[in-house]
Amino acid sequence: MVLTPIKRSVVPSPLADSAGFDEFTTQYLNKCDDLLSYTQRYPTVKQTPWITMQRQNRNPHESHRWLRRTVAIPKTYDEIKSIMFRNRLDHLPRWVPHMLGAELVESLVPHMCDVVRLLYKSPGLKAKRDYCQLMIKREFVGEQARPKPRLFTPSASMANLAQAYRSQSFTNLSDMPLSPQPTSPAQPLSPPPLLSAHSESARSVVDLHDTSRDPSPYGHCRSRSRNLPPAAAASANQYVGLTSESLRDSSSQEPDRPVRRFQVVSVPIAHPNCTQQRGFVRAVYESYEEVSEYQDGRVEWVCIYHSDFSGWVPSFVADHSIANAFPKEAESLLNYINAGTGS
Repeated sequence: MVLTPIKRSVVPSPLADSAGFDEFTTQYLNKCDDLLSYTQRYPTVKQTPWITMQRQNRNPHESHRWLRRTVAIPKTYDEIKSIMFRNRLDHLPRWVPHMLGAELVESLVPHMCDVVRLLYKSPGLKAKRDYCQLMIKREFVGEQARPKPRLFTPSASMANLAQAYRSQSFTNLSDMPLSPQPTSPAQPLSPPPLLSAHSESARSVVDLHDTSRDPSPYGHCRSRSRNLPPAAAASANQYVGLTSESLRDSSSQEPDRPVRRFQVVSVPIAHPNCTQQRGFVRAVYESYEEVSEYQDGRVEWVCIYHSDFSGWVPSFVADHSIANAFPKEAESLLNYINAGTGS
C-alpha cells in the first residue's frame, strides 16, 4: 500500500456541508476503531512494564509495516487530555524526539479538525523531513465510550453470508468459509480500507474468521448460538453487537470497559498553504491514537502507525529506523509527564 496524501478539495466544508463533513471525519474514526481491534493480532516485538510494541508481519503487498504501541499512562485522563488532545500542538515538540516544530496551517473546526505542518530532523539521515497532516480529534463519553466491535470483512464476505443464510447449508456460522484465509496463520492481513459509517453492507460487527482470538466481549454471544438450528444460529449471529440488548449484556461482563476515551487521527494531506519546506523532504504517515480511561482509573494510550520516509531511503532502512524510534516516543512522553513539564 502506498501512502498518498488526500487533496484539500475533497474535505467538505464544515459550514457549507456539515453532513458531508461529519461523514468524512467519521470514516477515519471508524477506521481507527477497526485498527484498534484488528492490530491486537500483531506479534509482540518488545514489552516493558509500561509499553507493549507490536509489529505487522512482512506483507508483500505493502511497502512498510504497520506498528502498534500500547502504553500504560501513570497520570490521570484529564492530564493526558490536556497534553495530547486540547493543547496537542503546543506540547508535541516538547516530548516527541527529533521534532523541530509544529504549526497550524488551517483550522477547519477548532480543536476537532486541523491541518498542521510537522518538522523533524532525521538522525542518521542527511535530509530533514516535513509532514503536512490532517488531524481529526474526537472525544467519547458515557455510552459513546463503549468499545465498538467493528472488524472489517470484505463486501463479498457479506454476500457469501447472505447466500449461506438462504441455503441453510451450515450447522453454525463459525465454520462458514466467508472469505479467503491468509496463506499462513502467522501472517496478518492488511489493515482494513477506509469505509463510511453508513456502509454497513461492507462491514461485519464480529470477525467471523477467528472468534478464538477475538478479545472483545461479543465473542461469547456467538458461542451461544452453536447449538441452535441453522436459521436461528444465523439470525443470532447476524445481530451480535448491533442491538442495544447485546451491548448491555456484554458490557455487564466487561467491568473495565472505558468510561471516557478520545481519538486522534492524523493522515497526510496536500494543502496549498503547506508546501514542502526548503531543505526538507516531504514525507507521509498515518497514525490512529486512542487514550482510554477505565472504571478502575487506569489510563491507556494506543497508537497505530504507518509511514513512508520518502526520498532515497530504502524501505527496509526506513522500517528499521521507525521501529527503533516508535517505542522511544512513548518513553519520551512518560518522562515528560513524570517530570511535571506537561502541566
